[in-house]
Amino acid sequence: MSRFFLPLLITLTLHFVYAVSYVDNGVLDKYTMFIVSAVPNNPKPLRIHCQSGDDDLGFHDLKSGENFNWSFRLNLILSTRYYCHFWWDSKEKSFDVFYYDTVARKCQGSGPYTCVWIVRPDGFYLSNGNSTWYKEYDWA
Repeated sequence: MSRFFLPLLITLTLHFVYAVSYVDNGVLDKYTMFIVSAVPNNPKPLRIHCQSGDDDLGFHDLKSGENFNWSFRLNLILSTRYYCHFWWDSKEKSFDVFYYDTVARKCQGSGPYTCVWIVRPDGFYLSNGNSTWYKEYDWA
């Protein structure tokens, strides 16, 4: 029995150290996503459908100036991904609105982390909640 105890103890200790190092590095910090409509309501408001591999956040119709938001924490293997499909007028577009390897770094500041997407007639802009916006995508 004792020859199994030591390897088990070492394995559990390594897992604990690994988990603590992730928490200390901010991996489990909270992120809040905002999708803001800045498109005219004619002929119809902006329609969005957002989801991850685990959560379907549903369909939402956003009038100009309205937003849809949600919060989450990263998973331990840094594979958290949310993607949205957008429809407005005769246009449509879908892309990752959050992925740790790409979007997360653009949302980080002093915490809590905020990602704000604004949808305009000419495309999709991202900010970390400050006044600087970066155009990330066109509709086409």
